[in-house]
Amino acid sequence: MNAGTWSNRLLAILQELPRRAGKEDVHRLRTTVRRLEVLLDRCPTKVAKALKSLRKGAGKVRDIDVHVGLLKHALFSKTSANCDAKFQLLKILKARRDRQLRSLREVIAEFAPKLVEKLPVLAGSAAKRKGGARTAHARVARACERYMQWTRNGIPEDEQQLHRLRINSKKLRYLLEPLEKFEEAAEAVAKFKHVQDAIGAWHDWTTLAQLAERKLNSPDAEPMRAALRARTGREYRKARRAAEDVQNWIRTEHAVPSERGNKPHLVVPKAV
Repeated sequence: MNAGTWSNRLLAILQELPRRAGKEDVHRLRTTVRRLEVLLDRCPTKVAKALKSLRKGAGKVRDIDVHVGLLKHALFSKTSANCDAKFQLLKILKARRDRQLRSLREVIAEFAPKLVEKLPVLAGSAAKRKGGARTAHARVARACERYMQWTRNGIPEDEQQLHRLRINSKKLRYLLEPLEKFEEAAEAVAKFKHVQDAIGAWHDWTTLAQLAERKLNSPDAEPMRAALRARTGREYRKARRAAEDVQNWIRTEHAVPSERGNKPHLVVPKAV
């Protein structure tokens, strides 16, 4: 889908969200805004501010919804201590969601009129830009080059840098999605989504574990805290493997022998 389609979807969501705000509604708002931020070039300051405010507000509610889902569906041992700890965390998360949803609705009320006025023209202009196979090839090459630059010193071990790699991979995916009818772009979208999802799962478990460490102070809650730490460790290793898999895919599929020596370099076509 192009920027015009995403713009129409966002304006429809902004009309619905004041009345209904289930987890899927909030998730659609967040991902739609993120796609528009990527697809719109030279976005005016006020529109950029509105989109950023919506994304951040929706992101806070979305994170809570994910944590609730993890707690409800994770296979913790059903001891009374774990049940009490889970109930306590769910109670905290419900109160937080109510507060964050109120804040999100205030943001919508503030910025929706500006977006209704400005967004269709901006998105319509961006949607007119067509791309063929050559454009797809150039964008995939640039995306691969960027990914390798971000990971040239290895997959980040630092939490913030690893999370940043997820965000950057997501942006690469969204840039390439309008060209998915070309096999090369579709394959790259799948690879960057794999990284995004794996690091995202690790980040969700990490932030839930951090919440438990802060809020569950009773010694009886240690089994729950320990289970969350263990799950975070497993997801961290999976996230790093996913990021390394994409590194290896780029080296294999998008590198050629350098004219100087045997080290590969990425072929990046001229901008089109």
